Amino acid sequence: QQSTFSPLRERLRELRRNGTPEIVFGGVVLAVVGIDYYLQQRNDQQRSEMIRQFEEEVKQDEEVSRKEERELINNNGGAAMKPKFQCVVRVVPQQFDGHKCLTNLKVGDVVNVLQEGVGPDNKYNLCSIERLVDSSTAAEEKHNISVGWFPCSCLEKIEQTASKNKTSTAKRI
Repeated sequence: QQSTFSPLRERLRELRRNGTPEIVFGGVVLAVVGIDYYLQQRNDQQRSEMIRQFEEEVKQDEEVSRKEERELINNNGGAAMKPKFQCVVRVVPQQFDGHKCLTNLKVGDVVNVLQEGVGPDNKYNLCSIERLVDSSTAAEEKHNISVGWFPCSCLEKIEQTASKNKTSTAKRI
C-alpha cells in the first residue's frame, strides 16, 4: 500500500513546491471578485431603471394634477373656484412639498378654502391663493391663482361677522 501512496505524495509535494495551490486560490479569488463586480453592475442598472421609471411616473402624475388644476380654474368661468370660507395660515410645515400641495405660503397669508377634508385621512383642505405676478410695467398687473392642498391643522378659519366695524375674527378649525 505504501507504494501506491508514495507517487501521490510525491506529486502533491511537487505541486506545493511549484506554487499550484496559490495559483488555484488566486484564480478562485479573481473569479469571485469578477462575479461580484458583475452582480453589482447589474444591480446598479436595475436601480437606475427603477429610478427612471419612478421619475417618469411622478412627472406624469404632476402633469395630470396641473391639468386638473387648470380645468378647476377654467371650469365654468371659475364657478368651481367659489370659496366656502377663508383661512389664515398659522403654521407652515417644514417639510411640506409635492405636486398637489399649496406651497410658498407664509404665516399670515389668507387662503380661500374650496373644498374641505381632501387627501390622506381627510386632513387637508383644497385651498387657493391669488398672487400678484411681477410684470415689466405697473399697467400689466397680473394675478396668478395657485391651487393645492394645505393641512387643516395649520389653518385658522376667518369668520366674517356682520358688525358695525365690519371686523373679522379668527377661529381655529
